[in-house]
Amino acid sequence: MAVAGPEAPANTVTLEHPDAQPVLSRLGVTGSLRRELEALLAAAPPDAKPEQYRRLIVEENAAGKSSAAQRLQVWWRLKLRYVLDPEIAEFRAFRRAMDTASSTTERGLLCLLMFARTDRLFREATLECVSPRLSLALGEAVDAEDVGETIRRIAESAGHRWSPTTLHRSRAHLLSTLKDFGVLAGHVRKRTVPRRPTPTVTAFVVRLARLESLTDRQALGCRWFRLLGADEQQATSLLYAAQRAGSLSFQERAGVVEIGLPEEAS
Repeated sequence: MAVAGPEAPANTVTLEHPDAQPVLSRLGVTGSLRRELEALLAAAPPDAKPEQYRRLIVEENAAGKSSAAQRLQVWWRLKLRYVLDPEIAEFRAFRRAMDTASSTTERGLLCLLMFARTDRLFREATLECVSPRLSLALGEAVDAEDVGETIRRIAESAGHRWSPTTLHRSRAHLLSTLKDFGVLAGHVRKRTVPRRPTPTVTAFVVRLARLESLTDRQALGCRWFRLLGADEQQATSLLYAAQRAGSLSFQERAGVVEIGLPEEAS
C-alpha cells in the first residue's frame, strides 16, 4: 500500500502501483469468491470499516460458511482480493460502483476489474490470453493450455518455480474466476461472452486510471479498458456513452482529451 502519486488527490491512499506488485500464487488456492463478496456487501453499510466487514464474515457468517475456520479463511481471502477498506481509494470507488450497479452482469465486470487491480498474475494472464478475444461480436474459444503456459511464463519471469499442482490450480481458478465474472462460458471448453461495459463500469475504469497517475489521454489505452476488450476507439465510444448517461464528462478535441468525474466536481 502506498500514497498516491502527483496526479492523485491529496490525502488519498491507494494500492501499490500495478507494475510494482509482486506475482503471487493466490490463484493456486481459490478463485473469485464472488458469491461471498456480494453477500458481504449486501449485509454491510456503505461506509463499513474493515472491522465491520470482518465481524460480518467471522461472527455473523454473512458468507454462509459451516465452520469458524472457513469463515476466517474467507475473510482473509476476500480482503486480499477486494481490499475491504474504505481508507483505500480503489476500494471506495469499487464500493460506490457496486452499490450503483443494477445488474449481475455489471457487477461481474466491476469485480473483474477490482480482482485484476489486486492480483498481478490474474491481470497479466487475462490481458494476454482472454481480453483480446472479448471485443468480438461472437464468443471465441479460449485455449486452457495457452492460459496455463502463460501463467507458467509469468511466474518464472518473476523468479518463481511453481509445482505442476500449483500451476494447474492457478489455471483452473483463473478460468473459473472469469466465468464467475461473466466473461467466459462453458464447463470444459471455455468461450468468451461478449459484454459491453456500462457507464458505471466505464467510470470505474477512469478512476483506476487516475489512481495509477495516468493522464486522460493515456486513460484511453489503459490496461483497465483493455482488460474489458476495449481498444482506444472503443474506449472513446464507451466514454461518450457514459457522458450521455451522466456518469462523467468527456470531450476529445484536436487530440486533447478531458475527462471529469462527478465526485471531483463535488
